[in-house]
Amino acid sequence: MTTTPQTSSPTNARTLLLPYTLGLIIAMAIVQIVVAATGGEVTILAGGLTALVAIGIAVWLWRNLTALKRVRFGVVIAHAIAFVTVTTSFNLHAILRVMFLGFEVDGAGDAARTLLESSWFGATLVMSALWGLGLLVHLLGSVLGRGWED
Repeated sequence: MTTTPQTSSPTNARTLLLPYTLGLIIAMAIVQIVVAATGGEVTILAGGLTALVAIGIAVWLWRNLTALKRVRFGVVIAHAIAFVTVTTSFNLHAILRVMFLGFEVDGAGDAARTLLESSWFGATLVMSALWGLGLLVHLLGSVLGRGWED
């Protein structure tokens, strides 16, 4: 349990962040199951479901911002959890997809096309790179603020 220098009310990081993390894991597992069940392509349906997850993240952050600010590095940890959960779910799905394509006759060519010429490119490389850059800036700011965000 930690407290900010400004307040004396304790906030339990585990109680706050564990349900958030588990909820995100379940939500993104559902998204990946839908992707697999609808042909394995990242479609508007997958994008819409991921957007719903993003809205859920934003609502959760808005509702829990005060409590997160009482946990050292709380806001940036919530950001990192969201980044890792969402991008890892797409990257793991892409890896499995490419591995299975690699076992087919023109596996290497199919795998390369799957990653570079389809919606998987945006769902893996572009999302990870751009969101990762934003997370890096947030982490740097949080470190400079010694873990407290106002």
